[in-house]
Amino acid sequence: MRLLSKSVKPGNLFYIPAMKNNIAGFVISRYIDLVQPNVGYLIEVFAKFYTDPPKAIDEIDAKQRLFRPVMFSMYFSEIPKWKILFSDPEYGKSQSDYANITFAFHDDLWIGGQGGIRPDSPEQLRDFEESICWRTHHLIFRVNAHLAGLLGPNERYDYHRVPAKYRIDDPAGIQEVRALAAEIDERSKSWKFKET
Repeated sequence: MRLLSKSVKPGNLFYIPAMKNNIAGFVISRYIDLVQPNVGYLIEVFAKFYTDPPKAIDEIDAKQRLFRPVMFSMYFSEIPKWKILFSDPEYGKSQSDYANITFAFHDDLWIGGQGGIRPDSPEQLRDFEESICWRTHHLIFRVNAHLAGLLGPNERYDYHRVPAKYRIDDPAGIQEVRALAAEIDERSKSWKFKET
């Protein structure tokens, strides 16, 4: 395993610490591409929750996303760096349906790598993921809210719909996320499997 860093390659699969039904574990995410100009690292997060790592890349359940692809900062200031579990040299962006990944950027849409696309109406922007570049610990809050069933797979993160412990400004929630990230980091030190 290697630490996740800005030298990540498309198709790299890494874990994101997560909590489901008060059980500490993780979900698996795949790096897709860097959104230019350095807007964020585009990833997809898969729905399956794990407590033990898959032993091989073909054991990863990538059939369903937990939520729509998002951008994240890869800025690890408050939690330990996550680790790349597997690399997929055969990966192509079409496996992630890249051409249809859409973000609302202010008044425009970004679709499959093309920005500056005008929506049919301003209301249409609400149908798509906002162009937020998620910080690492904020991404854990979002993962946990979706795993808890508070948000559906095609819904944006909505601060006002989630209980305080799933909010990025809740001091107790922040401590829980930090403790969770530290626990999974410690567990990962004993994981042994063949990396591809």
